[in-house]
Amino acid sequence: MDQGELVKRFLENRDVILSFIYALTRDYDAAEEIFQNVAVAILQESSRPARIDNFLGWAREVARHRVADYYRQQARRSAHEQPASGMIDVIAQAFAENEITASASHLRMKSLLECLERLTGRSRTLIEGFYRDRKSLRDLALLLDWKENSVKVALSRARKVLADCIALRVHVGEAG
Repeated sequence: MDQGELVKRFLENRDVILSFIYALTRDYDAAEEIFQNVAVAILQESSRPARIDNFLGWAREVARHRVADYYRQQARRSAHEQPASGMIDVIAQAFAENEITASASHLRMKSLLECLERLTGRSRTLIEGFYRDRKSLRDLALLLDWKENSVKVALSRARKVLADCIALRVHVGEAG
């Protein structure tokens, strides 16, 4: 995997990796610090030719080692504050089992953004007004000079168009 691909995969999986570290530390500030160390380690690794078949599994192992390093450096921490080795294994297994869910979620989000871009006219105005701008049905009705019930029906249709578009893109993404 070349450096560009490795960095891309790292950025795509940022939330999953940070969540894993947080699950191990239960301390957001520590998780952020360790996450930065993981990023440096991954960048350093990208300069070496290596074949990485399972990026998330590999990144979790890098993170796991950095968490262990962090706890070794934190001599002031008492042993009961550190997660037990068995607990680390359980957390690692849970993340590994949910890896498919994380990539499916990423595919759905990417599909949603692509489908939103394709949405036009009043459908887009309604979706953006309701979800992005947090406008009420009443506010949207006033904006468009429609009845509130008409806004509700049009919003429902726009959501259906988005749902169908997402389902199609996810299906194509999973197949290809």
